[in-house]
Amino acid sequence: MIKKEDIIPLDEYLPYQIDFTANFNKSFRREFQSQYVSTEITPDEMTIFYCIYFNPHMSQSEMAKFLFKGKAHVGKILNDMEERGLIKRIADTRDNIIIKRNEITEKGLVFLEKGHKETDRIKKAMKEEFSLDDIHKLISYLKRYRKVLNSLVDVKLK
Repeated sequence: MIKKEDIIPLDEYLPYQIDFTANFNKSFRREFQSQYVSTEITPDEMTIFYCIYFNPHMSQSEMAKFLFKGKAHVGKILNDMEERGLIKRIADTRDNIIIKRNEITEKGLVFLEKGHKETDRIKKAMKEEFSLDDIHKLISYLKRYRKVLNSLVDVKLK
């Protein structure tokens, strides 16, 4: 029989704290985006802007993995962004395969620049609270955490 003292309370259970933080972060992104950037674009669209800006040759499949979404779902987001004039999708080839290359339009750049400016507030707040060493350690711990879990169940992300 399970004894109550053998069970770790949720607020002290690492997987719960990580899950709680991930869910909190998703809610934070939505609220922050809405209050400080724009209600006209979503956090996923802002992430897509960054993907395109830093890696203009990133494929839809690669974006889907980056966003933890299905390829078709990302395709719908990209199509919607194109219809709203935020990006241009141009037929191109990569490794002898026809792909759609994405470019941010002037209208889209306005959102990217505003989002980048507002995101600097988050970076500043984090730098005030955490040292660079703290951040690197946390990232290292999270990678180790995923490695341990993956040793138990081989997780395939979308």
